[in-house]
Amino acid sequence: MSYWIRAFCFLVAVLVVVACSSGAAPVRETQTVDGLTITLETPDRPRINTAVDFVVLLHDQQGNAINDAYVYLDLDMPAMPMGVTRPVATPDGPGRYWARTAYTMEGLWEITVVVEWAANTYRATFQRDVLQ
Repeated sequence: MSYWIRAFCFLVAVLVVVACSSGAAPVRETQTVDGLTITLETPDRPRINTAVDFVVLLHDQQGNAINDAYVYLDLDMPAMPMGVTRPVATPDGPGRYWARTAYTMEGLWEITVVVEWAANTYRATFQRDVLQ
């Protein structure tokens, strides 16, 4: 009987570890630049050399989704300048833009979301700490 209890407890422990390690909530930060609201959503603990999804949400001053912008990201590591990674985001729903790339080193990265819309260019910079 104790064998089955230990086996059951082991199984529960494994399930808890798997549940806690997957599906982590993304980090979501918002900045308003000249009336344009730019939200960046990224994984909570990004790792190097692993595909990372970036979601950008855009809204005007009235809260309306912006669907006709050109959006790209400038990813740079200030402590170790090695050139800028510049993925272009594709439209992915109302006011939503999606891009994917990978960090190449661990450390602090700056992600500048660049939005070209209505004859203006908007920039919002966010920071992420990347793990090995």
